[in-house]
Amino acid sequence: MGGSSTEWIGHILSHCDSSIKTVKIEDCLTMNIPLHDCPQLESFFDERLPSSLRNLFLVKCSKLLIYSLKWPLPINSSMCDMYIQEVDMKSFPSEGLLPLSLTRLTITCCQNLKQLNYEGINHLPSLTTLIFNNCPNIQYLPVDSLPKSITSLQIRGNCLLLKQRCKKPNGKD
Repeated sequence: MGGSSTEWIGHILSHCDSSIKTVKIEDCLTMNIPLHDCPQLESFFDERLPSSLRNLFLVKCSKLLIYSLKWPLPINSSMCDMYIQEVDMKSFPSEGLLPLSLTRLTITCCQNLKQLNYEGINHLPSLTTLIFNNCPNIQYLPVDSLPKSITSLQIRGNCLLLKQRCKKPNGKD
């Protein structure tokens, strides 16, 4: 591929051998990274998310999500979309761990997710779209409300507890 910063430079890593714990990518411009079914993968970015990362898709990558969200975020992050599917977590995210540039967060098929952490999501001034899909145990949205920047909240599939709380006119959220 050429050197244009607008190009889609995708790295697909799927069905990793259980012994693979680290993958390193260097010198990429705009990155869109889908990772699928890599349960033992712990490190992908040499302990720092690259500023060129635009989209991160994590499917069945629980360890990577846990470890990646402990890394320092680059100040000039360009990440705009994060998609999380079938990741074992009870609460998400922790405070200060998502990039300020994030505009869309999709959480789907996370069976054990019970709550969205207010401290982890309230500081996201660019977040406009929040999607929950088939997260049956999520019970409520953050007590202190969602960021004011959110213009689209979508609750799809089997999210019955959350749907009841958000249902107009009698829902609590």
